[in-house]
Amino acid sequence: MKNIYKDIQNCRISGSSELVTILELGDQPLANALKKMPNEKEVKIPLTLMYCPDSSLVQLKETVNKEILFSSYTWVTGTSPTTRNYAKLFFQRVFDTAKPASGDLIVEVASNDGTFLMPFIEHSYCNILGVDPAKNIAREANKRGVRTLSKFWGKLVAEEIIKDIGSAKIVIARNVIPHVSLLHDVIAGIEHVLRDDGVGIIEFHYAGKILQELHYDSIYHEHLCYFSIKSIVYLLGLYALVPFHIDTSPISGGSYVIYFSKRKLQKSSDYLNLLEKENSLGVNNVQTWKNFAKACYVNRQKSIDIVKSFSTKKVLGFGASARSSTYLNFCGFDSSCIRAIIDNSPLKQGMYSPGTSIPIVSMKNGMRMNPDLIFIFAWNFRDEIMNECRASGYKGEFLLAFPNNPYYFKG
Repeated sequence: MKNIYKDIQNCRISGSSELVTILELGDQPLANALKKMPNEKEVKIPLTLMYCPDSSLVQLKETVNKEILFSSYTWVTGTSPTTRNYAKLFFQRVFDTAKPASGDLIVEVASNDGTFLMPFIEHSYCNILGVDPAKNIAREANKRGVRTLSKFWGKLVAEEIIKDIGSAKIVIARNVIPHVSLLHDVIAGIEHVLRDDGVGIIEFHYAGKILQELHYDSIYHEHLCYFSIKSIVYLLGLYALVPFHIDTSPISGGSYVIYFSKRKLQKSSDYLNLLEKENSLGVNNVQTWKNFAKACYVNRQKSIDIVKSFSTKKVLGFGASARSSTYLNFCGFDSSCIRAIIDNSPLKQGMYSPGTSIPIVSMKNGMRMNPDLIFIFAWNFRDEIMNECRASGYKGEFLLAFPNNPYYFKG
C-alpha cells in the first residue's frame, strides 16, 4: 500500500501543517478502476477531505501514485455532445480574450483526445500541441490529427517544448490542475513555457459550486484539490502569474475558467464580481465546509431510503462516471439494487463498476432490460441523457441524487 498512496502532512500549495479534517468518505476504490469481472480483487483507499486555513485550499489527505491513476484512462472528452459543443464556445472565448495569431503556439496540458484543440485546428491554427500522460488516449488524439505528446506535464516538458518548438502564446489546462500531486512543478511548467505576452487558462470545478450544491460525488482520488478563486489566485501568485478574467463553464456541473498573464492586466468586471460573490458565500470558511460534511450524510440517508423503496422494481443507472463511484460506494449500493449502469463509452461497456460490481452496458442493452426507473449518476449531463433515453423508447421517471438532495425528474 505504501507504493500506492501516501498521506500528506502539509497543504499542497502553502506548505502549512495546520490542516483541518472536513469529511471522511470511507475506504473507496479508485474511481476509474473498472473491473473485468465482478469478483475481481481491488484496492480500497481512505478518502478524506481537508482544509488549509492559510491558503483556503480544500484538498485530499491521500495522494495516489499518478502512474496508477493516469497512465491509461477510460474517460474520453469527445464522448459527450455537451462537451463537444462547449469546446466550440471555449475556442471563441479564448480567441476573444487572448487574440492569438495563426502561427502562435497553443499548448494544452492534459489534452485527452484533443477535443478542445480541434476547433483551433478547424480555424486554421497550425501550431497546436497537446500533452497527455494516457498513452491510449494520446494515440487516439494523434490519429485525429491533433499533435500530442504522451507525457506527464512539468517544467522539464516545458523546457523540451521551448527547445523544440518555442514559447507559447496560450497555455490551456482544463480540469487538470486539481488532479496533480506535483502542483508546483505543473504551474512552474506553465509559467516557463508561457510567453511574456501570453495568456494562461485554467478550468477547474469550482469549490463554491461543490459547496452550494453538495457535489460530494466529485470527491475522489484523482481530484486532489478543490479550488476557490482565492486559493487558485494564491497558487498562481507564487509564480508571479496574475489573474485578470473569469468565465463560467458547464463542465462538472459548474466550473470556472480563469485567465492569467505574466503582465498586470486590467481585471474584468466578471472577475471582480465573482470574487465578491465568493466572499459573501463563505467559501473560504472552515465552518461552512463542516456544515457541508453534515449535509453529505443527510444526502446519503435520503438516497438509501429512496432506493430501498424501489426494491421490487428494476432500477438502472446512467453514467459509469468517476463521480458515480464515490456516490455508490458511500451509499453502499450494488447490483442488488442497481441492476446495471448504461454508459456510452465503448471502453466501459462490458466492465463492472469499482467496489460495487454493477455491470456496465450499452444503451441498447440497457433498454432491453425494460427499466422501471433510470437513476442518472452523470447528473451534470441530465438533459442530454434524458433526451437520449426518451429517443430510445424509455417512458419512465428519472432519479437524480444531485445537486443538493435526491429528486425525481420526468423531463
